Amino acid sequence: MSRGTLFGSLPSPYARLCRLVRLKCGLVQHIAFQEADPFARDFREKNPLGKVPVLILNQGPPLTETTLICRTLMAMGGPLRSDDPDAARREEADVAMLMGLLDLGVAHRFEFLRPESEQSAKWQQRRLDGMHAALPLVDDAAVRASQQPESYGALAIVSALDWLEFRMADFIDWRGACP
Repeated sequence: MSRGTLFGSLPSPYARLCRLVRLKCGLVQHIAFQEADPFARDFREKNPLGKVPVLILNQGPPLTETTLICRTLMAMGGPLRSDDPDAARREEADVAMLMGLLDLGVAHRFEFLRPESEQSAKWQQRRLDGMHAALPLVDDAAVRASQQPESYGALAIVSALDWLEFRMADFIDWRGACP
């Protein structure tokens, strides 16, 4: 029985994290996935913010924020986090940092796609500086996640670093910074 639908675009690192959590929590049969174009006008009926992912359950409001969607999926299907409150909080902090890293990367990418005359070199450098400053934290989070390779934190690292490799390889050498 379907309990809802997760909407997202395949290249989105945020949707990828939600899809991985959905899979690891055993919810593939209960939460459908539908590819969505966040730039399509009719998508705003699902998420007025025009962002992916969005989880629409059979009951309740649309869930429009990645970590909220992931926590909801984990509550529905099974925990991917430690039962220890301190370890769970540390993992949430790691995931939040990774989402911030992605936020900077996505903003950089969209700015880079604008006509060159409309781009702000100052803001692009600020985003890159923030991403570089976060890489030692990514390395620390990866060490922690390696202890639980199918945890929420590990899935977030995979989603973030895979996207950086896919979209930001010309700007960020995460492999060199995070051995």
